[in-house]
Amino acid sequence: MGPIIFQTKLFTIYSLWVFFSIGLIASIYCLIHLSVKNNLKIRFLSENSWGIILVALVGARIIALITNFNIYFYELSFNNFFKLFAIWDKGLSIWGGIIAILLYLYHICKKEEQDFFKWLDVIVPSIILGLAMGHLGAFFDGINYGNETSLPWSVNFENPAVKYAVPIHPTQIYAFLYSISIFIASTTIHRFKTNGTIGLAAITTYSLFRFLEEFVRGDDVWLIFNFRISQIIALIITISGATLLYKRLKK
Repeated sequence: MGPIIFQTKLFTIYSLWVFFSIGLIASIYCLIHLSVKNNLKIRFLSENSWGIILVALVGARIIALITNFNIYFYELSFNNFFKLFAIWDKGLSIWGGIIAILLYLYHICKKEEQDFFKWLDVIVPSIILGLAMGHLGAFFDGINYGNETSLPWSVNFENPAVKYAVPIHPTQIYAFLYSISIFIASTTIHRFKTNGTIGLAAITTYSLFRFLEEFVRGDDVWLIFNFRISQIIALIITISGATLLYKRLKK
């Protein structure tokens, strides 16, 4: 399987969007299942579903524009301005989507007097399941790739978008493996009654692995003091999540 699964003169089916769709469906199913299991109101989700989707797309796009500043803002022109809104160009940031969803979730939970931390325990594992599927799509699409390596599990991409013609780290597979492991661990722990610790532990662990993954990433992003901007975001979320988790466990 490559970036394109099927193509005609009328339309093209991309592997990235196929896996994205599978991930979205899996996330929704998991979210409903965990919500029912934890006696949370599905109606609360359904009433705010479009708002969650909208803020996720907006957040994902904004962070993608920031982290790829040199790509989107290399030229100031009228045509380039409209390209900033073309979310179908695969320019969406995982971190932007996650941060936007969690901030919006906190807002609506406070507004409608829902327990934010109970919802955190069901939403974060569901998101991570969707991300796992998305990472597989990224692998077949040839994005989010690693840098060169001589390890036996290295891969070669015959893709013009990949700047390496030598074996590289399959960072997308790394991401899939740690994402699916975190999801399995999170849903296993759900048999015990917790209040926010599952969600905080899951997002802290995911961001920690993502921070480590960035050391072997080879795609170009904006750098600050030789650190990838996405790596800095991952580190901030790791520290913030660990701090909140510690305070939650201490209670």
